[in-house]
Amino acid sequence: MCSRHWEDCLFLRALLICVVLIVPFHARAAQYVVRAGDSLQGIALRYHIPVRTLAHINDIRNVDLIQIGRVLFIPATQRTLSYRVSWGDTLSGLASRFGLTIASIRAMNPHLGSYPLAGEVLHLCSGCDLSAGPPTISVYRASMAGSGRTYRVLSGDTLSAIAAKYSTSPQALLLENQLSDPNQIVIGTWLRLPPQIATSYDSWRTRSLIAGYARLYGINPALPLAIAWQESGFNESSLSRTGAIGVMQVEPYTSRHIERLLGRPFNLWNTDDNIHAGVFWLGQLLAYYAGDQRLAVAAYYEGTRNIARHGLFADTVQYVNNVNALETQFAG
Repeated sequence: MCSRHWEDCLFLRALLICVVLIVPFHARAAQYVVRAGDSLQGIALRYHIPVRTLAHINDIRNVDLIQIGRVLFIPATQRTLSYRVSWGDTLSGLASRFGLTIASIRAMNPHLGSYPLAGEVLHLCSGCDLSAGPPTISVYRASMAGSGRTYRVLSGDTLSAIAAKYSTSPQALLLENQLSDPNQIVIGTWLRLPPQIATSYDSWRTRSLIAGYARLYGINPALPLAIAWQESGFNESSLSRTGAIGVMQVEPYTSRHIERLLGRPFNLWNTDDNIHAGVFWLGQLLAYYAGDQRLAVAAYYEGTRNIARHGLFADTVQYVNNVNALETQFAG
């Protein structure tokens, strides 16, 4: 047919190419409604995508200014990663967190037993479902342009200490270098440093509040400052996968216990309340362990019950080491 009407065929082919180039592909995406205290950096870290990509997709010119109530489109991303099971994790919970099905998790982990065991490493793919056939790849691929700066890992370095030194966050370093385990960085490795965080929150005010409440409860300010940086990078809009909130990453159930102890409500999305609750709880842990800072810091991360039942997990030991390194920096 094309041999007879070759001009018409050429026209149709050209038209088809134009349609393919112009018509957008339908990629899976989520929506997020901006809340009070949110920052674009915090939202981007929460969904594991670069700030620049998030800003470009939503036509945001000023990354330091987002309107409360605005609906942001979150592109679907896929990341293959290793996940170390924590105490309390379930297959259904992991499936919900990573956008998978239980069948997908089992397909990627044939060694898996009836339920995941604390400390076990699982292979996961965030944003894809192997039980539903080939994964759908988002039109927008996460690509970190970086800042052009690099750093060579030295003996004794931790990801948190490097992040603090270069005014970024551990999460941003993980994303920039496609690392899955923040506790395993190899001496001599060159890390790409992401751009310095430009946040809409007030770091100076955050540090002042932490120091003020530390003095109120008789704690050296360097310790809660180190914990706050390790937990959130001073990001008041930070939300962990377990639901911990804000600068001090206080869990809602911990907040309810603090409310009973202090006899007043706490809004964990309020920076002052969040810091007050976190520093107060740190003081309670120091008292509980008779001033043993190592155990108090460990319990802030792992919880007193888990420590009593299982001792310190490997990631808890690394967490304590990170906080100790950061405390030295904040004390200086």
